[in-house]
Amino acid sequence: MSTKKQLDSADVAVVQPAEISGNFDTVYVPESPEIEIVPAVSKSVKGKGGLDPYIEELAFNEELIDVMLHESTDPVAENPVFTACNGVTQYFYRGQVQTVKRKFVAILAAAKEHAISTPEYTQQDGGRAMSIRRTSSLKYPFSVISDPNRRGPAWLKGLIQAPT
Repeated sequence: MSTKKQLDSADVAVVQPAEISGNFDTVYVPESPEIEIVPAVSKSVKGKGGLDPYIEELAFNEELIDVMLHESTDPVAENPVFTACNGVTQYFYRGQVQTVKRKFVAILAAAKEHAISTPEYTQQDGGRAMSIRRTSSLKYPFSVISDPNRRGPAWLKGLIQAPT
């Protein structure tokens, strides 16, 4: 059982910056903030080089894979397609094989369009009824050209089969 160190804002002493005199020959150098170092290696994790599962997942999402965004028949379809993850942008150009980080492909796989249809049918007793059918598809269809990680196909299948 592990206990997490909890920190409450009332327990933290607020340090105000030193006053700046404004003289021409004064150089303001702020104090460096205290940085907590989170170890990536844990002795309690057996196998896989001792990496923490969270760190493993981060490394997995940073791997490079080759992907191609399919062409569209829509004359006003966006090209390039814009994606962003944690403030980093990635553009996908239709019809071109690109080497990109896996996390951007996850964004493409999560972008889906949904349609609802209500076909009318006749019930067994002769009454008319309507059913509701929902279909979904990728908003930006793509193909993974190469993925060196053996976890890649299962990861992609899980993302595409997710409801949203």
